[in-house]
Amino acid sequence: MNNVAQLITSAAAAVPHAAFGTFRQQDRLDRVVERARAVADQLSQTGLVRGDVVAVIGHNSGAYLVTWMATQFAGLQAALINPAYPDELLGAMLDDLAPRGIFWVGRDPGTLAQRKETQVDMQPAWDSTFKVLHTDGHQVAGSGTGLDCELYEISAYIHTSGTTGRPKFCALSHGYFLRLGRFFADTFALSPQDTVCAPLPLFHINPMGYGVLGALTAHSALLSTEKFSAAEFWPDIKNHGVTALVLHAPPANLLKAKTTAQEADGHQVRIGFLCDQAFLRQFKVPIGVGAYGSTEAGGLCHTWLLRPDDDDLPVEGASHLAGRARYDFEHKIAEDGEIWVRGKSPLSLFSGYAKGGRIEPQTDADGWFRTGDRGRLDEYGRLVFVERISESIRINGEYVPIDFVESRLKQAKSLGEFALWRVDSPSKGHDVVLYTTATDVDHTEVRKVLADMPKYMHPGELIRIAQLPRDPGIGKVQRRLLNDQPRLVVTKL
Repeated sequence: MNNVAQLITSAAAAVPHAAFGTFRQQDRLDRVVERARAVADQLSQTGLVRGDVVAVIGHNSGAYLVTWMATQFAGLQAALINPAYPDELLGAMLDDLAPRGIFWVGRDPGTLAQRKETQVDMQPAWDSTFKVLHTDGHQVAGSGTGLDCELYEISAYIHTSGTTGRPKFCALSHGYFLRLGRFFADTFALSPQDTVCAPLPLFHINPMGYGVLGALTAHSALLSTEKFSAAEFWPDIKNHGVTALVLHAPPANLLKAKTTAQEADGHQVRIGFLCDQAFLRQFKVPIGVGAYGSTEAGGLCHTWLLRPDDDDLPVEGASHLAGRARYDFEHKIAEDGEIWVRGKSPLSLFSGYAKGGRIEPQTDADGWFRTGDRGRLDEYGRLVFVERISESIRINGEYVPIDFVESRLKQAKSLGEFALWRVDSPSKGHDVVLYTTATDVDHTEVRKVLADMPKYMHPGELIRIAQLPRDPGIGKVQRRLLNDQPRLVVTKL
């Protein structure tokens, strides 16, 4: 098997009746594939040909999944882009990408309607059609379809979160996706008897790379959601017989806080991705998978199976135990603590960042990719992820473990939603500050839960803001935007 189109074809032939789509818009896999093939055949009339880059900007839906499949059958390189970004940022990202076409799925083009690229409204794709808004007027001789693509050719681009600058597009080959899908399917022991739920926005590597590709590889059913909802989550999981969850820490934490074991009672989930021990215990899920990786680092390059009663986890927290390296990866910790990873195959890592119509490789001469993350090895040689280097807090050279301090602060119930961060200090490097949205914080309670921790880890100020800035896709707090928020009240701790 050489490409994603062949993988989709194989899955549809093996399990034609498997459910595929979202909880609200789904059908048999073979029928969804028929829709995608019809759309792919029609795309040639727009002038787009195999190898062209197209931007797919839209929200989760059956139409989105058909659109993605159609790009693979047409041999197009699909850049999956967050539709919540403002037009100005999207325009700058499209300039970096230099696509020939823009596919809109449930999002208005806004001011970007004036761009020169071919633009297509793909919202009708669930009905095997689409609406051409305008074309770039260029006709190019094409050769072949997605079924002819080679392993090294680019299947898709998935952008980074952009918390340290403009989001960058990671170029992901067909070989990359086939390897990732196989690894995830094997790690989860997925089979045709499973129904996988990947409820997060499909422009992330998590739901697309792990959920969709993993399910297709294992011939499992696949269901997503139009929008993640804690209130609707467990009823949907039970009604559709979901057996495997592909979550992320923020939505998993939201479920722990907003739903009860009684609401989840009767589910059939046997395994959950990025579900920590507390989640496993609360909702009676027997196995969780902790992991380390990134879109650049093979999607997942380290994993570790968790059980509800595990007790040998590092102080950084269960979600940070990356564990064992994937079979086709190796890693090392540099002198400054940065994690470096290297694929044992040239297609294990991403192919580089796309910019200005070209792909810029990011590995050194020996094949190592510098992740920008700080980590360590525990006494068993397992990888422990500590922090993003760009998001570290240092007080007089001492490292402040953000997640460890935040886990302690969760005991202060009056804090409500909060996040630990830093402000520059001329004398110490950084000062620790604590942001919260709560209006009536018990300062004595906060001091009490921190009492036995080193003084340099204590926040010096409590800052109330209207809301925490979060990634619109997975809900992760964007710490680097905290200091830009209007300060409503500032008090000393």
